[in-house]
Amino acid sequence: MEKRPLLAYIGIAYLWTWVTILPLLLQKRGLVDLGLPDAWEAVGAFGPFIAAYVVIRRTEGAAGIAAFWQNLTHWRVGRGALALTVLSPVAFLLLAVVLVTVQTGSPPSLDALATGRLSTLHAGLDLVLVAALLQSLGEEPGWRGYLLPKMLERFRTLPATLLLFPVWWLWHLPFFLGRPEFGLPQFFGFGLGILAASVWLTFLWERTRSIFVAVLWHAVLNITRGIALGFSTGMFLAYGMVVTVGALGIIVWWLVRRR
Repeated sequence: MEKRPLLAYIGIAYLWTWVTILPLLLQKRGLVDLGLPDAWEAVGAFGPFIAAYVVIRRTEGAAGIAAFWQNLTHWRVGRGALALTVLSPVAFLLLAVVLVTVQTGSPPSLDALATGRLSTLHAGLDLVLVAALLQSLGEEPGWRGYLLPKMLERFRTLPATLLLFPVWWLWHLPFFLGRPEFGLPQFFGFGLGILAASVWLTFLWERTRSIFVAVLWHAVLNITRGIALGFSTGMFLAYGMVVTVGALGIIVWWLVRRR
């Protein structure tokens, strides 16, 4: 672990997540009936967090762990950075509404939201608590709190982001395999979203050096994306398009800055 900490981190993150998600995956595939709730996914989502803690503890000791916890609670990053963190996903949702309105000639119906995926209190709580807060808290202390800074020590901003992307994307594979209704097209489409989110999160990390900011942005993104899906599939696709276009703008800025 001391000689190859990055490989150790990736191995532990994958091992924890894939092993803990396997029973739920088999249950959703109809192979076993363990009575596990869908919220069990939150347990698997903490693989990156646990991996970061274990590797930092082993390679950097108590001082490294203290710095890790301090970064996780570092929220005093300036009003502008906090505003960008919270409001950018909200702006993605609003721009998606504009796109759908222009395309269809009418704004998305609130009735569709009230009667769709988010029509119950349980669904709303699942989105906010499990898909947003727990998911982001389990992931970002590892991906952006540990792996990204280590990658940036060796590579420039864009290469570091592009190298982290497939590790983060493929880590999600057991979550997808547990959804029989999804196939390869959905997984590759999700990969594009992961790539765009990777760019945004690196952009925010460069400005704040805060795990808290990464967790917050990821959580708000998941909530607003879930709301978009609650409206319609078209709204969800428009949301993804907006995030991707924004990421492309960031990449162009990185390239211009480098020159």
